[in-house]
Amino acid sequence: MKTILKLSLGALFLISCGGNDDATENLQPQEKKVYNFEYKNYAVKNIELYEGPSGQKTNPNESYLANHWSFYKEPTWKKISLDLPNNSLQLISGNSADVTYKVTINSDSVFIAENHEYIGNFNKKESSFTLRRSFQYVKKMPRDNSSSLNISQKVIFGISEYKDLFGNSFFANPSEMTEAKDEVIWSNIDYNYNSL
Repeated sequence: MKTILKLSLGALFLISCGGNDDATENLQPQEKKVYNFEYKNYAVKNIELYEGPSGQKTNPNESYLANHWSFYKEPTWKKISLDLPNNSLQLISGNSADVTYKVTINSDSVFIAENHEYIGNFNKKESSFTLRRSFQYVKKMPRDNSSSLNISQKVIFGISEYKDLFGNSFFANPSEMTEAKDEVIWSNIDYNYNSL
């Protein structure tokens, strides 16, 4: 009887161990939750220029942009960290310009949660990030002896269009650009980052 019991237990042990021992076969790759990116290159998407006295539109080449924004070729932030579980985006320069934002992601578009400002695109499949920045410059020359020179210049996240400058600055439309040195310019630049 002992022999039959030992044989039965031995056979049961062999049957239970006869399956596939490769435990890695059933493991799914874990989805990445924090992405770290490093700056790769930039691309000037467009430069729009309107000049007085007639508000004529031109499309200058990239060298014209350097007259107004000398540091456009290098982003302020060399690295980016996107933490998906915490919905945060950290822009890293390695100095006091470091900044962290709470973000929301809609499809591949990334927005600063606080004001829903568009900041760029996250491509999960390619593990890349495109930081979008826009330069805006408006100069309104004095109109008479009582008015002064007005200049507005800023660099923002996202992209700029006609409607962002005309009607929202010193000029409602290009026809108001009546002085020879009146100027409205904007440029949209993509800063491309790859995963570390």
